[in-house]
Amino acid sequence: MTDYTVGVLEDAIAILELLQSQEEGLTLAQMTEASGFVKNKVFRILYTLEKHHMVERDDAGLYRLGIRFLEFGQHVKRQTTLLEASRAAMDWLVRETGETVFLGVVNGTDALCVAARESPQSIRLFAEVGRRAPLHSGGVPKVLLAYLPDEVRRTMLGQLAELGAIERSALERQLALVRQQGYAVVVDELDVGAHSIAAPIRDYRGRVVAALSIAGPSHRFPPDTIDRFVKAVQQASEQISQAMGYKTVEPHRNGSRHLETL
Repeated sequence: MTDYTVGVLEDAIAILELLQSQEEGLTLAQMTEASGFVKNKVFRILYTLEKHHMVERDDAGLYRLGIRFLEFGQHVKRQTTLLEASRAAMDWLVRETGETVFLGVVNGTDALCVAARESPQSIRLFAEVGRRAPLHSGGVPKVLLAYLPDEVRRTMLGQLAELGAIERSALERQLALVRQQGYAVVVDELDVGAHSIAAPIRDYRGRVVAALSIAGPSHRFPPDTIDRFVKAVQQASEQISQAMGYKTVEPHRNGSRHLETL
């Protein structure tokens, strides 16, 4: 079989595994002896990893895993929690609507599909986990872009406008509408001849951390069906948000609204 591995990455992983096994840390000499690599190779690997905060060295010359792995771990934990929290709601949504269901998160300047459920119908959109889409195009991407922190969103819109990817004022109006109504209905963007309806998912702090959508051929999305689908997508996204610890706004008896405390 063809070996597609990258040798230097294999060596770096071996060094990281050594550090993982020794919480008190290891010196350069100890890692050279334990790995069997020449000292110069170990030094260069450690130097590169330290530059990216994947290892750190104290005043005694001991190397340990760096703070970057804590960040990675927190990210994986959040994503795993999201996938677990969304499973039942996504299964329900595909049964309720008969359309393909997508779950996406922000990844750099893209929306990344992290989970999907395929429509049972013969004519359907292909559900592909790992698919990326620019944040200005599509149901899930537009919801994610709409709910980015204001400064981050403005910066991203400016970059997109400079690249000629968007007409900024029109997109800003669309994003404002998404925030106002709490969902997006998108036609003919990522897939020609397709509708997408998406809604935000919030974590326990109320931050939008993901978006959920259904998508399918436009002929199955007449106006009365769109109304029903919007309610279904919002119901499913709210269920996931609650599973993530978000407390929904409840009305007071006098008609005003408040956010329940955790």
